[in-house]
Amino acid sequence: MKLDDNFFLEAESVLREIEQECSIKILDIYESNEILQENKSDGSPVTSADLAANEIIKNSLNSIFPYIPVLSEELEYPENIPETFWLVDPLDGTKEFIKKTDQFTINIALVHKSESIFGMVSAPAMKKIWLSAKSNQVIKTQESVFDRKINVATSASHTSSDDSSFLNFLKDSGVDAQPMPLGSSLKICLAADGDVDIYPRFGPTSEWDIAAANAVLSNAGGLLVDLESHQKLAYGKQDSVLNPRFIAISPYINSIEVLKLVEEFNKTLL
Repeated sequence: MKLDDNFFLEAESVLREIEQECSIKILDIYESNEILQENKSDGSPVTSADLAANEIIKNSLNSIFPYIPVLSEELEYPENIPETFWLVDPLDGTKEFIKKTDQFTINIALVHKSESIFGMVSAPAMKKIWLSAKSNQVIKTQESVFDRKINVATSASHTSSDDSSFLNFLKDSGVDAQPMPLGSSLKICLAADGDVDIYPRFGPTSEWDIAAANAVLSNAGGLLVDLESHQKLAYGKQDSVLNPRFIAISPYINSIEVLKLVEEFNKTLL
C-alpha cells in the first residue's frame, strides 16, 4: 500500500461521495420528529443517525479500501490496533443533534503510525465540509494574542471549572478572551478557518472525536498539542482511546505566546 498523491486524490473523491450519502441520511432523520435515541454502556447517547451513518461509512471504505481496517466509535475495537486505519466518528455532537442546534459533524480520519495524516469533517446542517488538502498549507500571518479580541472555543455540552479558570487567567494576563460555546469537532475546524483562535480541552475526549479535525487543522498550519507536554497527540494507542488534555491553536494566532500562557496557567493548577 502506497500512501502517495494518487491515493489521497482517490481518498478525497471517495470521502466526498460518502459525505453526500451520509448527509442525506442524517438530515432525513434530523428533520423528522422521530429521532430514536438510546444510551450506550458509558451513558453517552446514540441515535439511529449515528448507526446509519456508521454503516454507510464502514461499507463504503471496506469496499474501496479493503486493505485498510475501519475503526469507529460505533464498532467493537480490535484487540490489537493496526499501524494504518480509518478512524471514524459517524456523528460527533450527538447531544447537539438531539437538541437540534445544527452543531454536529461527520468525521473520517486516516491514521498512519500514530498520526492523523488525512481527514474530512462535514457539518451537514451547516452545509460545510473541511478536507485536509495539501493546498491549505500556506504561510499565515500570526497575530499577537494581546492585540485583539481572542475567541476561545468551549464545549457547548461539556464545560468544566477549568474552562472558566483558564478564561479568567487569560483576562488577568491581559488577553481579551471571549468564550465561544460550540458543539462537536466544529471547534477545531473553525480554528483552522481562523474563526476560533484557541480551543483548550480540559475534559475527556476520545481519539475518534478529534482525529479528522486534527488533520484539517494541522494541514492548515495550526497546532493541536498536549496541554502539558506540548507534543502532538498520538492515535491508535494500544492502552486507551482517550486523549490527554489538549489545546488547538489557529494558524492565524501566535502559538508561541499561547503555549507560554498555557505553561503559566498549568503552574496555577499545581
